[in-house]
Amino acid sequence: MSWLSDLFTEAKQKRFLTLLAQHAQALQRAARTLQRFAESGDPALADEVDAIENQGDEILTQTIDALTDTFITPFDRQDIYNLAGGIDDMIDYLNNAAREMSLFKVPTTPAILEMVKILVEATDEITVAVPAIERDPATARERARSASHAENRVEELYRRTLAALFDESDIPRVFKLREIYRHLSNSADRADAIGKLIVKIVVKVS
Repeated sequence: MSWLSDLFTEAKQKRFLTLLAQHAQALQRAARTLQRFAESGDPALADEVDAIENQGDEILTQTIDALTDTFITPFDRQDIYNLAGGIDDMIDYLNNAAREMSLFKVPTTPAILEMVKILVEATDEITVAVPAIERDPATARERARSASHAENRVEELYRRTLAALFDESDIPRVFKLREIYRHLSNSADRADAIGKLIVKIVVKVS
């Protein structure tokens, strides 16, 4: 019956918290590396974001495998899946922004720098919130709500920036920047979703 006892081991339950924390750290690295790329224009940093995205995919795979392996989870298994998926989606959007900034060779704009700065702040909050879900729910809730605020901040900047962008006459530049801004806006949407999900989890486990 050892296979049955393995399904209930505390180590297996803790594995989810470890994987989610690692995933959040990968998200933070992706955002900070994108920020360095936006500031410097060094294409090697865009490649580094892409490598981090691959690492995030691997962590997601490990999380899904663990879900199929473990009978008892530290909190609702669908919430674990959704949280891991949300983190991975945000990494994907950050990577898309980095790849298109590199491919389009459009000089960084003040709006890109400001959006990325907000996203870095959001990932800093998520990186604290995720491991705090179990040990410090109040901190997890506070940091998660702060991460969710990124969506409103980026959305407001996104709309103002697009309004000004569409007044420009360089149409290829307009469309290139619109795609980059869209990926950054989508990243902020994911930060909001991640933050709200963490709050939901904290409420359920408290």
